[in-house]
Amino acid sequence: MDFDLIIKNGTVIDGTGIPGRNLDIGIKDEKITLIDRHIPANNCPTINADGLIVAPGFIDIHSHSDFLWLVRPESDSKILDGVTTEICGNCGLSAFPLRGKVLERRAQGLAKYGIDITWRSADEFYCAAEKARSSINRAFLVGHGNIRACTIEYENRNPEPQELLQMCEDLKESLEAGAFGMSSGLIYPPGCYASINEIVEMCKVIQNYGGFYATHIRNEGDKLEDALTEAVEISRLSGARLQVSHLKTSGSRNWYKIKNIKTIIERAIAEGIGITCDRYPYIAAATDLDVILPSWVYEGGIAEQIHRLKDAGIRKQIAKEVSQSENYAFWHEIMISSVYYDKNKWMEGKTVAEISTELNKPFIELVFDLLIEEETRVDIFLFSMCEENLEKILDWDFVFVGSDSSMRANHGILKEGKPHPRSYGTFSRVLGRFCREKELLSLEKAIQKMTGLPAQKVGLDKRGLIKAGYFADVTIFDQEKIIDRSTFAEPHQYSEGVEYVIVNGKIAVNDGKHTGITNGRILRKS
Repeated sequence: MDFDLIIKNGTVIDGTGIPGRNLDIGIKDEKITLIDRHIPANNCPTINADGLIVAPGFIDIHSHSDFLWLVRPESDSKILDGVTTEICGNCGLSAFPLRGKVLERRAQGLAKYGIDITWRSADEFYCAAEKARSSINRAFLVGHGNIRACTIEYENRNPEPQELLQMCEDLKESLEAGAFGMSSGLIYPPGCYASINEIVEMCKVIQNYGGFYATHIRNEGDKLEDALTEAVEISRLSGARLQVSHLKTSGSRNWYKIKNIKTIIERAIAEGIGITCDRYPYIAAATDLDVILPSWVYEGGIAEQIHRLKDAGIRKQIAKEVSQSENYAFWHEIMISSVYYDKNKWMEGKTVAEISTELNKPFIELVFDLLIEEETRVDIFLFSMCEENLEKILDWDFVFVGSDSSMRANHGILKEGKPHPRSYGTFSRVLGRFCREKELLSLEKAIQKMTGLPAQKVGLDKRGLIKAGYFADVTIFDQEKIIDRSTFAEPHQYSEGVEYVIVNGKIAVNDGKHTGITNGRILRKS
């Protein structure tokens, strides 16, 4: 048999959860064509994987690389972490549809990257994306926030019947163009204004198209159980399969709720509800600074939000509401990771409490002023979780691994700011820290959570397993060496131990170095 590439002598862990085996793999064109104990090389290009683990390429089920891959097709931070496929469009934010204020907001934020948004609809985006190069594959969800903002902008109200019909039409158009489902961000505007009935009606559309619903639930702290129960109820009423994004217990006063959320999920599974979750292997979240404000402050969009923050009377009301829910320690848990303007770059890597001391300004006043100066474009880390709960969540069978981040690079414009280390090290951290060092997970179980299970959930055709007839997306790593190097202080560092990455049959990482090959695909749901 003729091959383009043979992988020999490696320990193959195929993504199904079964124990690893010493097997050779023959690849022809884009696919795995033979798996056997011994495949003669016969002068064929060969990778000697002796002493290495051969796994399906990792699938990042929760990514935010919707736009930045257009800046850097090599997708360095992800592929050097072993990722061959990203599922983008999470937390209610996606690359399509784009009209009105949501288009203005995206265009403003992406201008510094030189990204020209030439599309409006999902089909126009897919056509543009398929003409671009990428080192890895990408599939997309459509954001409920995009759809809502396109129709009723950032208004805090229920859609009129005709408006809801328009929203469902945008959803149908996105699903027919190739989106694998819909995501929501019920903590962010405009998703935070949506009722459960609105989401249920849209999820009925998703169910009819065989897609799934991924949600950043309405609350991950004080009202965690209610928010998780709401997500389960949406799935129950609509029939849509459910993916709960970055499952966590946020805030020390809520850490005890770990047992409660497991009970809620297990009961739902017992009822036949198709619920799974994802989680990144860190105890700090990354989000926008203005997420700490009451939701009514966002209404009407950024201009209205800034206007409210400048009004002395309204500032007093916001401060009162925030102080009722957050204590002194909260401000020590918030670290500024990125600002837009150079004058405030010195704040990156410092906590709100530290900056407050340096400027001799009250915490909340500092937050108000910074949001105004930066036109709300302030990213933060929120150190609000505990390691014990993280380990429990990662071990649960219904939890997959997802980065909750965009790809980045350690040079050029994508090196700006201090992104969360999960942008660089999510998958190598699970394999190095939680499999090798802590022995929390077996390699077979961890790899299944990164490959076979997410592929099945999303509905990726012939991906996620080492199996004859499947696309040749393969990650080969050294289990004795693999580890994340990215930190909160110095985030722009690639992982170590990923030796080879093959995407659709072509070697994109060779001996730990990017080859420059851009053989990734845009994946559409058929």
